[in-house]
Amino acid sequence: MATKTMPKSTREEISEKAREIWLAGLGLFATMEEEGEKLLNQFIDKGRGLEERGETFEKKARNQFNSVTSFITEQGGKIKDEVSHRFSDLVPGFVEEKFNNALDMFGISTRKEVNKLSEKVNKLTETVSTLAQKLGETGKTPTAMPKV
Repeated sequence: MATKTMPKSTREEISEKAREIWLAGLGLFATMEEEGEKLLNQFIDKGRGLEERGETFEKKARNQFNSVTSFITEQGGKIKDEVSHRFSDLVPGFVEEKFNNALDMFGISTRKEVNKLSEKVNKLTETVSTLAQKLGETGKTPTAMPKV
């Protein structure tokens, strides 16, 4: 097969186009390097801005959460104290009343009743002693004096 040779102008045109493509590639590479670095820096700056906004948002959210938590804890403590106070006033009286009713039902005296009876016995003992002393001074002896 015989090869035809290209005319010189066509060869020069192809060579020139190849060189232009090569130069365009180098220019693209140089531009990408320059612009890529600029873009990278822009992306970094935008990322920092987003990060700062995120941190600000996080701080605000944390502060709000802490204030709500403090409020709930404070209110919960107040409610607990109020309930404890009310129950501490009601429960002992209620329990004592029920206990006294149960003792009464079985015919058992309460502590208050026993204390009242003890006081009366002590007063009676004092009165009897006083009377016995007066009788002794007058020379009379009691006929039947119970021993206490």
